[in-house]
Amino acid sequence: MQAKALTVILAVSLFLSIVGLFFFVYEGGFGGRGHGLGGQIPGSIWLLLFVVPLLVFAGVLGYALVFPELGKGEPRLEPSSVPVVEKGESALDAVLRVLNEDERKAIEALVAEGGTMLQKDIRWKTGLSRVKAHRILFRLAKRGIVSAEKHYNTNKITLADWLKNKNVMKDH
Repeated sequence: MQAKALTVILAVSLFLSIVGLFFFVYEGGFGGRGHGLGGQIPGSIWLLLFVVPLLVFAGVLGYALVFPELGKGEPRLEPSSVPVVEKGESALDAVLRVLNEDERKAIEALVAEGGTMLQKDIRWKTGLSRVKAHRILFRLAKRGIVSAEKHYNTNKITLADWLKNKNVMKDH
């Protein structure tokens, strides 16, 4: 919902709740004698008119507090992780532009060794911890930048074919 709609709902429900509370008290509360409207409307109805708008008010306010980005009207778009290849630039250069520093180190180590290395060698060459190297290579594999296959007690990491051939983007 947009911020204006949330504000209107909050204002109307708060107003109705106050009016309901006023009439509940004015009409005598639970089982009291109503002296304003001649006792025609039971006090429980006025209480209901107080409680329901109050619950709506609390619900809409909670919604606005929990999901503040929804009140802004426009969806937030995340930046694309797909690199745009500029004219004359290789796919590898485009990928390196969007990677963080540690991911870039791992890819550069792979490229320097011809595109295939053992995970433990990448770890030693980049200076990353065992766990961090694994997580980085897992993320890169998930994105299709590298592939991994079991090799004894480590993984054999291979750079994706579309990144090995530097002329791939120039052919299209």
